[in-house]
Amino acid sequence: MKPSSKSEQADDYNERGISYFNLNRYPDAIKEFTKAIKLIENEPDFYFNRGLAYYSMKMLEQAIKDYSKSIELDPDHSDYYNAIGAAYDDIGDLNKAIDAFNKAISLESDIPDYYYNRGNVYWKMKKYELALKDFDKAVELNSTDQIFIYRRHELLLAMGRYEDAIADLDAAIRIVPDNYQYYLAKSEAYEKLGDFKSAMKCIEDAEKLLPDPGLLSERKREIAGKMS
Repeated sequence: MKPSSKSEQADDYNERGISYFNLNRYPDAIKEFTKAIKLIENEPDFYFNRGLAYYSMKMLEQAIKDYSKSIELDPDHSDYYNAIGAAYDDIGDLNKAIDAFNKAISLESDIPDYYYNRGNVYWKMKKYELALKDFDKAVELNSTDQIFIYRRHELLLAMGRYEDAIADLDAAIRIVPDNYQYYLAKSEAYEKLGDFKSAMKCIEDAEKLLPDPGLLSERKREIAGKMS
């Protein structure tokens, strides 16, 4: 049955656009979102959705233009600012990215991804303590997502806080115990501490999770050479 009103037709195009987007058919999604926009020009979600499709195609300037339009139409939607912040980050406009994430957080202060995204930008700006504060907040808001914990470990490692980095890796392993990469990351942290015995133990733990333990032979020889 054909939609009976302009609004229903626009919603239909938007839903089809979302379906194409979920199938990674971004050009088709953009066509459908554009049809929706032509029918209803003041619906912010239509621009936002098209912006997401442009972003997925790395067409960042077009994405920013659409995100900006969605913000113009609805300036109180935190996700719009988070999305445009990510686009500004990708084009290297870090100050605008920070401003956008600040706005997202001011509108909705309990979304861990906003802090995580802002923390990544602060890290790029070499503002390590601010980055760490944001990663801490992301972990506080969602301590079950190992991505936030692992990213914080990477920053702690860069800051030379190796014991704290290892503690984060232990937390990540508790969440996903079969991820061999976490054990390898622990071996690197122990290596930086000069604790080669513990580094070797971590490599051996990683080996148990691999179908071909021989893949880590070179890494084991490297550590063994430092133990002698």
